[in-house]
Amino acid sequence: MLAATAGDAASTTRRCRQSALDLTDPRPTGATIHMREPLNWNEPETAVIEISGQHLSGLSLASVLRTRRSRRTLSEAPLEDVAFVVRETLRTDFLGADHNSGRKRKAVVSAGALHPIKGVLIGREPRPLVYDDDGDRFISVEVRDRRQFDEFREACRAVVPTANGHWVALVADTRELERLYMHCDSLLWRDAGAVIQTMAFIAEAAGLAFCPLGILGHQLLRALLPSDPALVALGVVAIGRSEADQKAS
Repeated sequence: MLAATAGDAASTTRRCRQSALDLTDPRPTGATIHMREPLNWNEPETAVIEISGQHLSGLSLASVLRTRRSRRTLSEAPLEDVAFVVRETLRTDFLGADHNSGRKRKAVVSAGALHPIKGVLIGREPRPLVYDDDGDRFISVEVRDRRQFDEFREACRAVVPTANGHWVALVADTRELERLYMHCDSLLWRDAGAVIQTMAFIAEAAGLAFCPLGILGHQLLRALLPSDPALVALGVVAIGRSEADQKAS
């Protein structure tokens, strides 16, 4: 069962330009893509994570589709395994050129091939890890607001207290999306759902347990980045080892 906090619901309401969620059909504005400015992470450093040895299992697509379950009881998996799932979901396979410059092709679908969503990995590591799809690397970032960071962890544990793995939070920079589409809210939330579903399938194929939470993760956004209405928290998932794997070991 999904659950959400009252604070998250209130923040979501405030987010949509102080109005109700805009469900008007999106329309292209005809604008061209600008070079994206990187997000203002605090003290970013390249993190060395060896994930070259990780791979997807030999399960068929049909098996992955039918065996996937949300598993609320899970333990910590190696960081390399969780990072592999995040990277396989969000890494860029192809960069557009000329009139398609700034657009990307990934395993996951995205409106206009813009892919505004970033993944932030939180575990026992001293600093959160952000997957940089432009550089195909993970970067560690310093927490700006420790109170908000602790509140994020508490909110996650309140939803799934039996999940002891890593949290992966989804955050988006909506500047390009809002410039290229009128009424873009539904596109953003569609993209978020696509990322969560794709990540669930990849976790299953990688032999890991996966559970989406019903919270959005506003506290983490406030903990890591300066306040900006173009930055949106879109959801949190838990990834780890399943209870069956624990018993087998």
